[in-house]
Amino acid sequence: MRPLLALSVLVVVLSVVLEGPAPAQAAPDVSSTFEQIPGKLKEFGNTLEDKTREVINHIKNSDFATKTRTWFSETFTKVKEKLKDTFS
Repeated sequence: MRPLLALSVLVVVLSVVLEGPAPAQAAPDVSSTFEQIPGKLKEFGNTLEDKTREVINHIKNSDFATKTRTWFSETFTKVKEKLKDTFS
């Protein structure tokens, strides 16, 4: 999963960087563009990480997820008790 994510991030960043400047901007030289790539990758990675963590936390704390976890726990406990009673 991580190599796939890293590759897709690299493709997106390179496409943005190599897209070229907007017509109203002055054209920067290639060396300054390549010098900015690590900083942009770091910024993009941090933003992506933060947003991913927010989504995962939102899903973990959602009402549906809580009810589902509770239901599975209760069902597992009931099955365990029935098996214990059956084979005891």
